[in-house]
Amino acid sequence: MKQAFIISLLAGAAFVCSRCGNDAVAVNNMKDLDENMLDMMTYHDNLGRYIKQGDADYALWLLNGMDSSLQVIAQKFTAHRKLTDPFSTSYKKMLRPSIKGMRGALQQNNFEEAKANYRLLTKKCNGCHIDHDVDENVVDWSSNDSYK
Repeated sequence: MKQAFIISLLAGAAFVCSRCGNDAVAVNNMKDLDENMLDMMTYHDNLGRYIKQGDADYALWLLNGMDSSLQVIAQKFTAHRKLTDPFSTSYKKMLRPSIKGMRGALQQNNFEEAKANYRLLTKKCNGCHIDHDVDENVVDWSSNDSYK
């Protein structure tokens, strides 16, 4: 049941991401920032697990879906009650470098580098949450110390 839910959530996210080249996607995305971040949590958590398992293909698929969704969020949220700058600023400065590094590492099956970039991404997400008084902690699922 839980697996079916995750698959359906990812399928829905894949549909949204497949339309990311279309500006209408950002306009038609009726979710608020909190709801979009819940989608990012699903991507992030599963991405960490697949990096930990050494599955580069699935990790890359999740990373590309997460990055596409982040770009849609960056396009849509130019202002929000908790953001001091447009989300695109945070994406470009804090998220994109780690995503790019992770993508390159996964393409080369370099899981240590992928984990390092995943952990940096996790730290950047948590830093942004602290800066914007968001009471959510992003968990590093690539670690052996993370929840089972």
